[in-house]
Amino acid sequence: MEEKEMVKKKEKSFTSLVSALGNMYNRMNPSSDQEKGNDEELAQCVRQAYEEWQAAENFFHSVSDPDLVDHAIYKLEATKARYVYLLKQAKSNGIRMNMH
Repeated sequence: MEEKEMVKKKEKSFTSLVSALGNMYNRMNPSSDQEKGNDEELAQCVRQAYEEWQAAENFFHSVSDPDLVDHAIYKLEATKARYVYLLKQAKSNGIRMNMH
């Protein structure tokens, strides 16, 4: 049961990433109001990705079952890569983030 929940969470994270990326690439000649909304949406995605990365790190440190170690490592690396990517996108759009 726990493994199914983890898969659902992973799918939800992936869906969020795809949605955020789609929104970023579909922007064409946005008005300043749209740009502010898109910037806030991207900032929210960065915050969410950071929280997911921290949760994955906590999960990794709490895993004791050898069968889950690989999954924990994969989850940690995937969430970190997503956070770094979105953070770079935010910085390239001039959005400053203070996550600490």
